[in-house]
Amino acid sequence: MDDTNEPVAPANQPLSIVPSIITPAGEDEIIDMLVEENRFKGEPELRASAARLLEAGYTVQNVARRLKIRASTVWKWSSEPEIASSIRSGAEYRRRVLGQDLESAAEDALSALVEIVRDPGINPKDRVKASEVILDRCGLVSGPESGHSTAIAIDIDFDERLARIVAGSRT
Repeated sequence: MDDTNEPVAPANQPLSIVPSIITPAGEDEIIDMLVEENRFKGEPELRASAARLLEAGYTVQNVARRLKIRASTVWKWSSEPEIASSIRSGAEYRRRVLGQDLESAAEDALSALVEIVRDPGINPKDRVKASEVILDRCGLVSGPESGHSTAIAIDIDFDERLARIVAGSRT
């Protein structure tokens, strides 16, 4: 326990949101931003480095940190076509990488479920549940809440994703 006399809320009490006050930028900070912006205005090598990093998928904040400049300077450059194009390319690259990671995770999840279904040492109830999850994700089984006893629905998008995952695991 700490020795302060501050009251400590019990663990079962709801958390309350404490508003934080954001102080506006002071005159010195604004002047520093303007000085930095003007200092790097004529530095084509720095802008080219920023463009390459942005295109490689780094965020504006990461680029600014790596180049030791303010993010506001990089955002100011984003009005230029080259930098704007690099930001768009980097965002698309990050989206593709995340998509690949998600597909890989989906493949791992499916493999884990299949292992559970095939393992005779696993509790039969768990094997049935894993089977239901697989069939549910494939769209081949409808739940009792639907009111239909034997309806079959096929999620075409899921089938295509599953086929890509299986094809990718074979290569």
